[in-house]
Amino acid sequence: MDSLINTLSPAIAANKDVVVMKEGIRARLETAEGKMFKDFTVEDSDGKTVSLSDYVGKGKYVLVDFWASWCGPCKAEIPNVKAAYDKYRKKGLDVLSVAVWDSPEATKDTAKVYGVTWKQIINAGQEPTELYGIEGIPHVILFGPDGTILKRNLRGEEIDQEISKYIR
Repeated sequence: MDSLINTLSPAIAANKDVVVMKEGIRARLETAEGKMFKDFTVEDSDGKTVSLSDYVGKGKYVLVDFWASWCGPCKAEIPNVKAAYDKYRKKGLDVLSVAVWDSPEATKDTAKVYGVTWKQIINAGQEPTELYGIEGIPHVILFGPDGTILKRNLRGEEIDQEISKYIR
């Protein structure tokens, strides 16, 4: 990718949109399937610091749902995440919701309405989405017990299908 960017004129390569695109591509390559997870640390709504590594890479499969309360497709995905949680939680799966681009109050209210009972990182802002090159939500990632990214951008039935490859 860098070699392609290097063929551009310096003015184009320095263009803000080109720089943002390059950073997004780099983030997606660094967090591609088969790569080890990238950690992030944010302050939650209670003022405590919380990291992805508090949950991922601890010996269990972890399904992480990046979402926001105002996002219709995110709310539509919650029943699929909940079904996976209910089906696999006693078999070695943890589920974590990471609220991005949202206010803590709205996140908590929506989580309550939709029956989100699993672990949550609230008030994550945009750091996780930038780190993982996530351009749209919901974005569901399955991590292996050692923190390896097994599958990105799972939706609907794909969630159960992918988990069932690892947990029976």
